[in-house]
Amino acid sequence: MGWEATFGGSGFDVNVVTWTVYNLTDWTIEPKCYITLIDGQQLSIVLPVILYKTPDRVSISVLSHSGPMVEGTQYQLQCDIQNIAPLQNLVVKWYKGNEPLDNVTYSSVSKRPEDVSATLMISPSRDDDGDQYRCRAELDLGPEGPQPHPTVTSEPLSITVHYAPKFLLGNDTVEVSAGSDVSLNCSAEGNPPPEMKWNYTAARNVKLSTEGRQRTVRITTATSTNAGIYICTATNIVGTATRTTTVTLKGGSSSIIYIIWAIVFVSLVIVLVVLIVFCMMKKRQGHYDFIPVNQPNNVPMMPMSTTGEGNHDPEGYPTKV
Repeated sequence: MGWEATFGGSGFDVNVVTWTVYNLTDWTIEPKCYITLIDGQQLSIVLPVILYKTPDRVSISVLSHSGPMVEGTQYQLQCDIQNIAPLQNLVVKWYKGNEPLDNVTYSSVSKRPEDVSATLMISPSRDDDGDQYRCRAELDLGPEGPQPHPTVTSEPLSITVHYAPKFLLGNDTVEVSAGSDVSLNCSAEGNPPPEMKWNYTAARNVKLSTEGRQRTVRITTATSTNAGIYICTATNIVGTATRTTTVTLKGGSSSIIYIIWAIVFVSLVIVLVVLIVFCMMKKRQGHYDFIPVNQPNNVPMMPMSTTGEGNHDPEGYPTKV
């Protein structure tokens, strides 16, 4: 009875034989336990041996890209595993923080150490900015293998995500009383931090101020000239966002109506006064017709009123009564 193997072979005339190996480097070893019967017949059985090796190094990187990522764009992460065996027992696990993302297994049978890579597609959002990704090489050698499973984990990969500006909460319509003060605040989130800009009709009582990432329009002693549309624009290298705020003056519409009615009333009064004056002047002047008569030279013709009583011939000359 004995063992046949490239390492640790032995033969003894006993009932139990132990195969002992201190350093095994034969990746294809298939040790056999044999027994020789009295009649010379020999029986044998192969002991299944899985020789495994944890990887020398596990690393993670972004393929064909460097620097910050852009929200909504797809990127491919790669996990490189160096010098691991056996490949068919390898499970590559992906994590974002402590959240499992994906598992990758291999069907190819290879007993010798190999270099292997696994990939993961991601499309980061603004919520992923600053997150860390890791990959882990784990050898699942079955219930008879070492527990817990031998694993090697990569260093974390931190990502920076650039995203377009997005406005925080704010009012789209602001109503202000005449003579009072009001502030219009504009702030937006974005990476890189966006540049804030207000567009509006300039006035002496309107001032701009900046506090942190907030851009504010301050209106003091509001008048009707301050009513209108105020546009805030946030811009960074990824995109632009615009918010429109409408400022209305309380009672502004009624005031305008009153002004219009006042103008109409004054205009009517002026027209009425002009008509009265004109009629009075006409009455004072009267109405005359000039009647042609034979007059000596250099004697002016005298006007005759057609409004009084008198007789005229058909040609317009006066007749005696």
